[in-house]
Amino acid sequence: MRVLFLLALLLPALGLSKPRKKTGHSAKGTLVVNGDEVEVKWSDGDSFKFKSGTYQGRGTRLVGFNTLEAYGPVHRWGSWTPQELFALAESSSKVAAEKQWTCTTDGKLDGYGRVLVNCPELAEEMIRQGHALAYAVEGTSPENLLAAQKEAMAAGRGMWAKGVATGVITSLHSVGEDGDEDDVGAYNRVVDTRTGSASKRAHQQKYTSCQEVCETTDGDTSCMVYVPFQHRYKNKPECLKK
Repeated sequence: MRVLFLLALLLPALGLSKPRKKTGHSAKGTLVVNGDEVEVKWSDGDSFKFKSGTYQGRGTRLVGFNTLEAYGPVHRWGSWTPQELFALAESSSKVAAEKQWTCTTDGKLDGYGRVLVNCPELAEEMIRQGHALAYAVEGTSPENLLAAQKEAMAAGRGMWAKGVATGVITSLHSVGEDGDEDDVGAYNRVVDTRTGSASKRAHQQKYTSCQEVCETTDGDTSCMVYVPFQHRYKNKPECLKK
């Protein structure tokens, strides 16, 4: 023990220090899913991985809301910088993990093979705090979620602190991004913040990695940086590095 103590004193003097633990945007917590308490690890504010229970090891996508991408500084609108919105996105997982939410799932998967999970109280709280958008792939969002979003906007909470956009880009897709050079079209998904409708906007453009793409909705512009999926978490380009 005495040797360890002496080493602890000597390391700073030698210009050395203990290696720091890596910090990220993930957070651990528990949920009640279909009546059973399960352990989860949040990867961002709207997705997590089951660490126990029936779906142990499976990734998820929560329905009804959408948080900003947490793999890099890719969003921009109003007077926000991408780095500021990235910091907000990184903090969303910890907000989601603060409480134990009650959720349900029927085991259905989304297009990426993730289990779709519904946590209605969490959805409303994340939106009310300005950490998420009301998000409906079909139709419009429920009135309680839209009311929570209007409240967050009026109070300037979270992502609305530096400007409110009537449309926010949530995903970009390039022509040929799946390796099909004969692909004749692609789409970007843009959420109308007045209705929650997450509609597709078709285009025929082939994007390059780190290209910023902007969409306008009734005079308001939001932008997002395109990065191919395979480079969002590994072998990141410079535009995703802090």
